[in-house]
Amino acid sequence: MEVTCALVKDLRSTGYFFDELKSYSQSPEMDLTTYCVDLAIPYLARISEGYDRSGHPDKGKIFRFAGKFLSECNGDLTSCIFGLKKVASSEIDRVHKEAREDQLAKAKSLANRQSLQSAELLHKLLATIIKMFRLAAPNVDRKKEDRIEDPIGDNIVHAWETME
Repeated sequence: MEVTCALVKDLRSTGYFFDELKSYSQSPEMDLTTYCVDLAIPYLARISEGYDRSGHPDKGKIFRFAGKFLSECNGDLTSCIFGLKKVASSEIDRVHKEAREDQLAKAKSLANRQSLQSAELLHKLLATIIKMFRLAAPNVDRKKEDRIEDPIGDNIVHAWETME
């Protein structure tokens, strides 16, 4: 598997983990695994724990889910990131669809709004990781032609859907 790296100065410019990256002096580059293990996973854990402490566990649900899959990813980290991005996109789409149907009770509307905010924040983080590390999306057309599946991405999406 190819090691994907990004320049630390470019990662600093995203605004994510600025202080942590400012003190990072081991190398001018950082690989994707180090970035996820040292920065992204602890960040997702802090966010979900903060929402749990403030009494909004539903808002932290997607962050716990993402942190769990990133930390347990034994295979292709790139596929895991794209799978989680699919989950965040599907959650955003689901909430927008329910809002358009306008058949929500006030409590459900608040929960959906919180879920939407969390999904958008996660989606933005994942999109930044994809951009900074120049990750290539799995070639879906080739996979369909060759009947190759995306087991990591599909498992992540399925796990999210069954968790709901």
